[in-house]
Amino acid sequence: MEVNGQENINIQEAIGKVEHPAIATTLLDLGMLKDITVTPDGKVALTLVLPLPNIPDNIRDFLIKNLGAAARSSGGELSSVKLALMDEEERQSFLAKEQLYWRG
Repeated sequence: MEVNGQENINIQEAIGKVEHPAIATTLLDLGMLKDITVTPDGKVALTLVLPLPNIPDNIRDFLIKNLGAAARSSGGELSSVKLALMDEEERQSFLAKEQLYWRG
């Protein structure tokens, strides 16, 4: 698969629009995505930054599945997801946005 520069941008934009299922804002806005890179052939690598270490596997897997679907929708492929934990400042920002945008 060959991906030009515009498609590369489209892949990043699609990933940036993925929303949290319980919080009415994007994972990017919540600080849950870092180090998003897209290779010239559309392979996407990113770091999913979790607010707490005990996030249930089904929630983590759901987020990764949605990120993969977003990449595919723009001609890319999610090839690598690293997991990391938020530091205290990032976690406080996440929790404030969670409270503000909670879907209930």
